[in-house]
Amino acid sequence: MTTVDPTVEQPAVLFAAALQELAETYPTDPEGTDTVAVTVTDPATGKQHQVLVQPGHLGWLTSTVMAEMATCRNGHADGNSQCGHCAGTGRTYGR
Repeated sequence: MTTVDPTVEQPAVLFAAALQELAETYPTDPEGTDTVAVTVTDPATGKQHQVLVQPGHLGWLTSTVMAEMATCRNGHADGNSQCGHCAGTGRTYGR
């Protein structure tokens, strides 16, 4: 679990810490797979926080963000009101 205090840190630091924890806790690719550097710059301080993730993490996070965008679109008055993650089933993603 991250040691970053969410009551005092800026969102950029929290995001980088959460991404680092995800990468360390849930590997997605075989050991030895080249990693991808993701750099998060804190606009308040200009400090850069680099996190190394596996290619599978990028796919996983991209799918999650796209599903969240679908949820937002579907929640509008002209949307279909379905969750972008589960298509309104309430079931775990992909099941």
